[in-house]
Amino acid sequence: MHEIVVTAKQGLAIGGPAEVGFDKITLPYIPGSTLRGALASVWIRDHGIPIRGNPRREEFVELFERSVRFGPLFQEGTSVIPLSAMWCKYPRTEDCERWGIDATVDAEVHLCPSGHGVETGKGQVTGLRTQRMLRTKLDDQGRALDGHLFARHELLRGLAYRGFLSGRHPWLTEPRTIWLGGRTSTNGMAKVRVTENEAPPTVPVSPRDDGALVIRVVSPALIVDDAGRPTLDPTEEILRVLGLGQAAVETTRAWIRPTRVGGWHAASGLPKPLEIGIEMGSAIVLHLKEQPAEHALRRLVTGGIGLRRVEGFGVVEVNPPPWRPAAPKPRPSAVPEPSLLAALRDNALLDEEVTVRW
Repeated sequence: MHEIVVTAKQGLAIGGPAEVGFDKITLPYIPGSTLRGALASVWIRDHGIPIRGNPRREEFVELFERSVRFGPLFQEGTSVIPLSAMWCKYPRTEDCERWGIDATVDAEVHLCPSGHGVETGKGQVTGLRTQRMLRTKLDDQGRALDGHLFARHELLRGLAYRGFLSGRHPWLTEPRTIWLGGRTSTNGMAKVRVTENEAPPTVPVSPRDDGALVIRVVSPALIVDDAGRPTLDPTEEILRVLGLGQAAVETTRAWIRPTRVGGWHAASGLPKPLEIGIEMGSAIVLHLKEQPAEHALRRLVTGGIGLRRVEGFGVVEVNPPPWRPAAPKPRPSAVPEPSLLAALRDNALLDEEVTVRW
């Protein structure tokens, strides 16, 4: 696995499922499918459509259909709150602000230590920096048309977006300019590069102390049952990748949230089918009768789970560090409010010799 870094030179409008409204939001991250499509577009521009007569067709297939898997990219300074995270819903003290647990390793609770209710994670991305742009349609004379005003949210330009890809290919070693997301006539330009150093290992050398295996979904996963119907239980898929049967499982615990996955296929100019998947941040804990082999765990991390993995779906982490809340921001020191007389004197509205009677 290698780190991939994208530096946004323009705002990034990353669309999700189709929506109708005045205010169009952006996804809080860059999906692996968006990165893959942008790189494929550059390859086609330079080498032509990869039809059978193209001498470099096999290179295209190897890059975008076979051995390389593109993970999601996250803005620097952001983090995903997993569904197993819990924190105080109504923090009133510093202890409440500091308190937080990860139910994959800690016991689940319904109240914080101060007796307040708890809030749970939903796979949201925190610390995100965006900008909101207002636009309107113009007539032939350049005047704004009534009823055509709309707003679009964009990921902020000038920032780095980082992620990982599995696999390696010489074509990826050269830094390139790509266009990400929508409105690429005025938005979306970015610089992309793949670092030479491999990413830090995400599979621990030794299992957890309690023998459990924690799987956390990093990008939406599309899981189906034997009949091809969407399912929100990834247990069988995880066991299949690990080469284990259902009999190897003792107990399971899961924190799953459904999501809808869509998008736009730029090459054909058609929308992608809307599918039901598992939201990123979902987690499952498996207690197995025996620990899987190290190579099986690495296959799970590098290959992912579910359908359309080559497009960036189904990226997972194995035994990730437990989620912990960010340190609370320091509270401003209390400053006594000036009296009315002091305020008047500071503004030269009151003479020192004047006595005011209430």
